[in-house]
Amino acid sequence: MRFCRPILGFALPLALFSLAGCGGSGMVTQPPISVSLPVSKVTLTQNGNTVIIPIQIMSTSETALVMVNNLPSGVQSRYAASDTNPSGTLSFKASSSTMTGTFMPTVNVLSAGQSTSTQFALVVTMQ
Repeated sequence: MRFCRPILGFALPLALFSLAGCGGSGMVTQPPISVSLPVSKVTLTQNGNTVIIPIQIMSTSETALVMVNNLPSGVQSRYAASDTNPSGTLSFKASSSTMTGTFMPTVNVLSAGQSTSTQFALVVTMQ
């Protein structure tokens, strides 16, 4: 028994130290996600063709939830991801009833437990 006590006296603190780690919280920090569009302005014509632009999303995840907010009434948007990462395309189409003018929609992205956003100018012209 005498022999076991010194070993336990040394081994127990060593085991607790190794379980606690080396001073860190044990959490892995993920790099922040980012979103960018190659254009700062998208121009649509009332009841015109669909406009498609690329969207670049940098994330550790292969999936993302993309929402476009603050679109004028009558503008439809659609996000299509690529097969291998969350980057892809955004498409926009304006109906004949969409008001003309310049608007500032926001693209919101949720991926890998994080969120980010970017804005762009949306110009709607008469048909």
